[in-house]
Amino acid sequence: MATLLHEYWEGDDGAEFAVVRERNDELRPAITPNARFVFSVLADSWHQAMQLQYDKLGFGAYDPVGVEDYVYSDEEAVEQQAYLERRNAR
Repeated sequence: MATLLHEYWEGDDGAEFAVVRERNDELRPAITPNARFVFSVLADSWHQAMQLQYDKLGFGAYDPVGVEDYVYSDEEAVEQQAYLERRNAR
């Protein structure tokens, strides 16, 4: 099972929580202008990531009624690690 890094960013008009990917970093300025990094979590699946986000924000239990969980693949973890190495080198 793979573990991926997720980040929560807040801007003047909303917030963004997503898996760290190059495309998400590229789109952030347009989607969440003036975004400020707030926190990150590591998770093996989307539902786990959402529950960790809910825990940090005090939202209670994440209850995705009728939505199947998405478990991350080793390939996604390798791709993210390669991107993180480039991202952190800037």
